[in-house]
Amino acid sequence: MEVRLGSFVPAAPVVLAPMAGVTNAPFRALCRRFGPGLVYVNEMVMATALCHGNAKTERMTTFGADERPRSLQLYGSDPEMMGRAVARMCDGGFVDHIDLNFGCPAAKVTRKGGGAAV
Repeated sequence: MEVRLGSFVPAAPVVLAPMAGVTNAPFRALCRRFGPGLVYVNEMVMATALCHGNAKTERMTTFGADERPRSLQLYGSDPEMMGRAVARMCDGGFVDHIDLNFGCPAAKVTRKGGGAAV
């Protein structure tokens, strides 16, 4: 089975799950070193925080110069904010792929109306 993200075809049909506090830029660089040709998604980012220019969230959207495709997972409960966050990241050329989270059961995500609470 072939998986495609735009023109990128990963070496295997798997994607490293985005994990808050884990899949940051240094971790993804380490993964690319030992597992090249796969897709490593950035840690989950709150759309509202991204739209409001939250400094910590901005740092979380950092990608390595050699990182392709650049994949980011967004979560939120406000469709307008989700749309603005997607537009900001895509129109600015910051990412190649956006993953929208509608399944995370973690209390810190669902209590704000995101993830599985959507």
